Amino acid sequence: MSVLGVLNIGLWLWMFRAMRTRSLTKLERAQLILSAIYVAGCVSRSFVLRSDVARFAMFDSWFSTVLVGRSIATVAEVSFAGQWALLLWWLSQRTEQPTARVLSFPIVPLLATAQCCAWYGVLTTNYVGQTVEESLWTTGALVFMTGLFLCRRTAGDRLRPFLTSGLVLCAGYVLFMATIDVPNYYKLWQAKEAAGATYLTLAEGLQDVQNMKITGSYEDWRYPMVWQTLYFSIAVWISLAMAWYPCHLRRTDSASAFPTHGTNSG
Repeated sequence: MSVLGVLNIGLWLWMFRAMRTRSLTKLERAQLILSAIYVAGCVSRSFVLRSDVARFAMFDSWFSTVLVGRSIATVAEVSFAGQWALLLWWLSQRTEQPTARVLSFPIVPLLATAQCCAWYGVLTTNYVGQTVEESLWTTGALVFMTGLFLCRRTAGDRLRPFLTSGLVLCAGYVLFMATIDVPNYYKLWQAKEAAGATYLTLAEGLQDVQNMKITGSYEDWRYPMVWQTLYFSIAVWISLAMAWYPCHLRRTDSASAFPTHGTNSG
């Protein structure tokens, strides 16, 4: 995970250097900032691995506590949601799709609500919070995917491959969430219910978040390693792509509008 963190820092710095060589639009600047927040959050979490609801971490550090980790995740994931919304809004403008523009508005509120559910689950140790959270992320992805589909219908040849790639990634994400991630948290929730678990109150949870079990056991980390590997790699690269592509397309549009012609000598 640490290797991914170092790689992602390098990729963002390369992108920043490439993008800042010319003036950026407000949207491009916003995407760059939001991507920086998301990448920084993921990098910090990739160095200090933890599982919030189960209260275990790989290393014994104040940075490993649930309060720190969940706070970083909240800021990072709301920023990521902002990237989704901004990209869909920009695509709707490029493709003249008013319905897609409307679909860009509920994405951030929907995924901010998911963060509230995540906090509920983390503080109370009740996996119903994570079950609802991941369901909301799946719903948000479906909204975003619908917007991409609408934009692709009227997109030009230059934009269509990007939209096709986005649709494929969204479909893969929704499939993973619907068949693996959400069912996994649902099973954990139902297992605790069947065992007659007693959950913490929110106030008790705020006091308990400092208590962490330090473990490197494969059984403990088996599923967290699956989603964290995907989260700290593919999700980060998608964030970088969302920041990079609008700027890249604008510059290639400008270059094609003003082609450079060679001179022939006779």
